[in-house]
Amino acid sequence: MAFNPGKGVEEQEKNGFSLCQGIQNSDSPTFENAKQDGIAPAHQSSTDTTPGETTSTPASSLSVPTSETQSPPKEVKTERDEMLDNLSTYIGIGALKKRNGMHDEEEIGSVLNTDDFPEAEITSLEKHNWIRTSVVVCENDPRWCFVRVYVLPDDVGQKHVARSSKALRRALKVIMMKVDRSVDAWEGRYDADETMADEEPDAGEDESLWYIFNTLQDPKPQVETMRDLYARRSMEELLTVTANGHLETGQDFSGVEGLKTPLYPYQRRSAAAMVQREAQPAQALDPRLQVCKTPVGDEYFYDKEEGSILCEKRMYSEACGGILAETMGCGKTLICLAVILSTRGHVPQIPLQYQEMGNPVRDKTASLVEMAAAAAGRFSLPWKNHFDSLSRAGESYFRCIQACESNRGAYIIPTHTARHGGRSGVAFPRPPAQHLRLCSGTLIIVPPNLVDHWEHQIANHTEGLKVFVLRNNSAVTPSADDLLQYDIVLFSRIRFEKESGEVVNNRRASVRKEDSPLTRLHWLRIIVDEGHNVAGHQTNMTHLLSQLHVERRWIVSGTPSSGLYGVEVSLASQETSDADRSEATTAALRGRKKTGNAIDNENKDLDNLRRIVVKFLDLKPWSNSKGNDPADWTKYIKPVGKDGKRRKAPYLRATLQSLVVRHCLDVIHHETPLPQLHNKVVYLEPTYYDKLSLNLFIFILEVNAIASERKDQDYMFHPRNRKHLSLTINNLRQAGFWWNGFEQADISGTIDNATEYLDKNRDRMSEADIATLTEGIRIAQKALSCGSWNAFKQLHELGVFVQGFPSHAQGLWALAHDSHSEPLLMGVSLARRAQKFVASNLNTYDPAEGLAGAGIKARRELSEREGQNGDPGKKNMPERIVNTKSPKKTFSKGLFKTLPSESPLAATKLVGTASAKLTYLLDRVQELHSTEKIIIFYDNNNAAFWIAEGLELLGVDFRIYANTLKPALRTAYLALFRESEAVHVLLMDLRQASHGLHIANASRVFIVNPIWQPTVESQAIKRAHRIGQTRPVFVETLVLKDTLEDKILKRRKEMSDAEIQQAEKDLLDDNTMSTIIQNENFIPMPEDEASTRLARLRNPPGFFDRHKLPIPDGTDLDDAKDKSPSKPTKTTTPRKRKRVIMPDATPDEKPDIVTPHRQRSTSAGLEYRNENGILMTPPSRGSSRSPMPQRLFSPGRISPSANRGNRQGSVGAVKTEKRVSIFGGEENS
Repeated sequence: MAFNPGKGVEEQEKNGFSLCQGIQNSDSPTFENAKQDGIAPAHQSSTDTTPGETTSTPASSLSVPTSETQSPPKEVKTERDEMLDNLSTYIGIGALKKRNGMHDEEEIGSVLNTDDFPEAEITSLEKHNWIRTSVVVCENDPRWCFVRVYVLPDDVGQKHVARSSKALRRALKVIMMKVDRSVDAWEGRYDADETMADEEPDAGEDESLWYIFNTLQDPKPQVETMRDLYARRSMEELLTVTANGHLETGQDFSGVEGLKTPLYPYQRRSAAAMVQREAQPAQALDPRLQVCKTPVGDEYFYDKEEGSILCEKRMYSEACGGILAETMGCGKTLICLAVILSTRGHVPQIPLQYQEMGNPVRDKTASLVEMAAAAAGRFSLPWKNHFDSLSRAGESYFRCIQACESNRGAYIIPTHTARHGGRSGVAFPRPPAQHLRLCSGTLIIVPPNLVDHWEHQIANHTEGLKVFVLRNNSAVTPSADDLLQYDIVLFSRIRFEKESGEVVNNRRASVRKEDSPLTRLHWLRIIVDEGHNVAGHQTNMTHLLSQLHVERRWIVSGTPSSGLYGVEVSLASQETSDADRSEATTAALRGRKKTGNAIDNENKDLDNLRRIVVKFLDLKPWSNSKGNDPADWTKYIKPVGKDGKRRKAPYLRATLQSLVVRHCLDVIHHETPLPQLHNKVVYLEPTYYDKLSLNLFIFILEVNAIASERKDQDYMFHPRNRKHLSLTINNLRQAGFWWNGFEQADISGTIDNATEYLDKNRDRMSEADIATLTEGIRIAQKALSCGSWNAFKQLHELGVFVQGFPSHAQGLWALAHDSHSEPLLMGVSLARRAQKFVASNLNTYDPAEGLAGAGIKARRELSEREGQNGDPGKKNMPERIVNTKSPKKTFSKGLFKTLPSESPLAATKLVGTASAKLTYLLDRVQELHSTEKIIIFYDNNNAAFWIAEGLELLGVDFRIYANTLKPALRTAYLALFRESEAVHVLLMDLRQASHGLHIANASRVFIVNPIWQPTVESQAIKRAHRIGQTRPVFVETLVLKDTLEDKILKRRKEMSDAEIQQAEKDLLDDNTMSTIIQNENFIPMPEDEASTRLARLRNPPGFFDRHKLPIPDGTDLDDAKDKSPSKPTKTTTPRKRKRVIMPDATPDEKPDIVTPHRQRSTSAGLEYRNENGILMTPPSRGSSRSPMPQRLFSPGRISPSANRGNRQGSVGAVKTEKRVSIFGGEENS
């Protein structure tokens, strides 16, 4: 029997062996080698030793029984003894440095600290047989020796050595942290003056999550490794690039039956990789384990968090699915359709736990057809594909198909055993056993606005697929029998959530909502488009997904989490430069390689990934139940480092690699080069009114800063006032386009209080503050004395300038009493009324007849609207329109009336507007809309209304895409913009541009206000710059020169990636930006600003000749061409008839796919629908009152938080304007 270092000497003497005999007579090769190498057990190291020698206790010092005194029976080793005696059972993990016992501490010197040797841990672990030790003396310094540590793996000897002790686990983790794994230390050649290596296993470079995501390896499908014959065939079809033995260019051959569109090479690889992951998930090492090597080169596996060591690999299958994360606009939808077509007819496998191990026994022998069909169903063979191919060849096998249908694969999930018997089982009845049939269909769940996109893609790129669409709540889900016949069941996400059933338990009964038909089938696949938030907190969607039985699960999203997006997103928001795209990509990756200060944001992204991995993909071991080796995602993926802070695990890259299917940007651009993207900033000179509005905001902030002495809670920049400050800055940024939300009383009160504070505190104020207040008061007084500016805010209008307006009506249409000089200043809404009046009278000899009276009526209605909004309690509503039936008019002949060229009205021109940005947009739209398609991105509905009114003035047909429109109407407008040659302009809410939309037919993009978040800007740009784009894309961001928005954009462009991550959600999170705002100065406003009161159009268009009057079918053309003066025919309800607006579009156009119903107005303002069916309601005055106090501050201080909820609210909380927008709803902007 060999010596056991784990037992005490006395115990071994009882067994008949001395310590010396145990070492010298051991038959273990490991111990023999240790003796030859000069090694002794660790607890003998206190004995004096010389280099290269082992020392043991003399034999005479111990009482050793001999064969003469005792004749014990022949020794029989137990299995436990054999295991513990054999050192080869243990793993030599490394060595620990220890002071040799023959030398004193003084001799070694105080520089070398020997207290690091874990004496207590070594002793405890040896005592319980968890480790073995031996000693080797340092060859070049006998004052030191090394203790070799051998650890018993956790997957060896479980029944002999207990491993449940938490204290011993902690001790082992200490050993693993301190042990030196170098070969030199193991061999005793370590330099005693060096510190012990304590690097953790697999401690790699700290790469940012964003960097890992963007540098994952490209998909590399391996057809030759596929064991499944049918999956191999599907992959071969996807990767095929030849037809009939000839090399194809990829333009007219897809390789997949039913796929009309050829795939790009990277799309083929991605689709094939998806099929491979579905049909044959790879086996991967348990992500909790780190691969380590012993000093002699042997591998072992270490779980650092639990402190366990294994000698054998513990493997898990990767997800049967994953995340398709190809970059924006690179055909993710087409890739999914290719996967569906290539595996059409494939059937999921019956789960192993529900398979019948033996062949079923029939009551009587069935026919060969029936038995073959039953076998095909039981083994999930794709029989449908085989018979479809035979059918296309002209062969019919109706009986075989019928047999396969009736013997479709199925299995039963038995009911669970009740935990408790007795009456508790009544309150919580067990669900019945489930009978599930195997289904070859794919469920696709998409956001509501992408249902039509998927339908469009399916129709354009595929043929032969059976598709069922459930868009809204009224759609009825087919029965399970019917669902079996479809290849795709397409759900909107809202409709899918309605399929969720709920159980309500009480003590007497359990009411179960009827299960969805979806839960009665075992589906082949589920795809969730834009599914980055699919596995959020407890939702109906999460509940239903847990009820479904699906073999293959995919999330389709280029941004699986807010911080996980492609490098192309960062590049798209940068201005165009001469740098090579590859160089720019490399520079962007290098700039964000380190995590930096973004660890908190990364932790949130990792939490979002955990929900996807655990709740949706059901990936083991992360989704293991508590009783089945559970794995804590937070503990392993976000471990706590030595500094006490969480960091990313070194094996996070491997985990992401097993989930994500994605190509690097350079690969995609090499294989499918996109047209050039030109991104530039357009700097505009602000108009007089632009400067006035922006300066008033600065005046408010400056008064607050000076009066509060820039400290305490009265200061707007105090942390407690963050909400109000953010609102003020948001309004200031909106003012870059147009703002009329100030109240005269508020501005007057601010001037009075600023003057009062200046008079009382001038002696203790700095010269700079005195100059600031003086300048601010001058600017505010200039605003109050400006008649046109007061008219803008009173009527909530945007000014337009018209040259040559009929002189007899100028004073009645002028915006203010002092503004009817040339050019005439009008409100944009009044200008549209004037245009509509003339257009509706084009069938008369003089369309301008009655124009003056129409101006009186328009101004009266504006006054009534002002009174209504000023006092909401009044009921002075206009008469409600009475809908009377009249014969429908058709315009199929395409006849219309236009303004005669000899008419004096043809000389009237639109020469400019009061907004620099609106003028620029109108100029560019005039120039481009006939040959290119244009997207205009806006960030608030006020701007959208003004832009829409401006486009109406030009007579340009446009559509709008906003979140306040119903999904069906949004879809109709988007489809019309894509497909119609009549609609070339699309206004789009920036919030709707983030995910999924494909608008590659647009080549011009305008961004009205600069965007702080680069990712949001890039998402908007990539709506147009994507696969399918055939023209260069030009992006223009409009910025008012030398204003705060100019400085905001410049600051964003000079920020590092780490700074952007830190302040991405709010620009006030950036300290530098906050300082810039605090130190913002007034925009210079010289006394003579008459020349800058308008921004002039470069090519002034006609004002009255932009619209046409369609002529209904059946109209007598001679009457229509009658040149004699005619007057409007009187009707019984002239007021009602006046409100009917004739469309401006030509008769052969279809202005709407979905015609919206006329909505009943809740305000007394002007309301009409334009020819595009868009509800056009001017901004409501009463809802835009700003809650600025009349006295903005007390004599000493200003309190931004005082009297919240009424007009005497915070100084900076200039309440967002509310508009009754073009979307028919009231919204804060």
